[in-house]
Amino acid sequence: MLKAWREEYRANQAMKRQIELEQWEQEKGWREEDRAARQKVIAENTADLEEHNENIRAAMGVSYLTLVCHEDTWTFTAGRAFGIWKPDWITSTPSSPLTNIPGRPTSTEALKFTVHPNLPEGRIKKVTPLRGMQEVLLSGHNLAQLLGALHEGTKEDDVVASARCNRLYNKLVEFVDLVDPGAESGQTTGVRYRIDDSVDSAHVKKS
Repeated sequence: MLKAWREEYRANQAMKRQIELEQWEQEKGWREEDRAARQKVIAENTADLEEHNENIRAAMGVSYLTLVCHEDTWTFTAGRAFGIWKPDWITSTPSSPLTNIPGRPTSTEALKFTVHPNLPEGRIKKVTPLRGMQEVLLSGHNLAQLLGALHEGTKEDDVVASARCNRLYNKLVEFVDLVDPGAESGQTTGVRYRIDDSVDSAHVKKS
């Protein structure tokens, strides 16, 4: 009887190990499928390197443009490019103790910039404070920094971050695609470019 019990116990243990092995193999397959799907999405989000280099070259030829977007959009983008940003900032220039203005980066905060954006007061203007829209005066150098940071962001393993960077990268590329290196210089200096996708007018609430 004891022998029969031992055999039954061993058979149950072997069955348990087999079930666990099958579960592990199934979960491994799911993980590999998820990884492959994630890599596919990230690859689709990331611009070809040659195309990206062309975009950077075109951006560097721009004197300046006025970017109009929501402060949350700018905060996400600027944080990627410069290492730090807060929605209420209207300048990236560190303030001295004698001119400490609320919302302006402190000297300690300024040290967190990985690349100084060089956007002093006057180059960032809140358009509709209650709705969060703002104007940011960007040089071609700033624009190239933003494109470079967003392009790197599209390669991240986090598909949500990759998708966000991809969308904003492509919005800036829409502007870059309008640049005509063969046109006479200065004809469109300071063009306003707005990031503000909308819905069909049929869905707009009538006041």
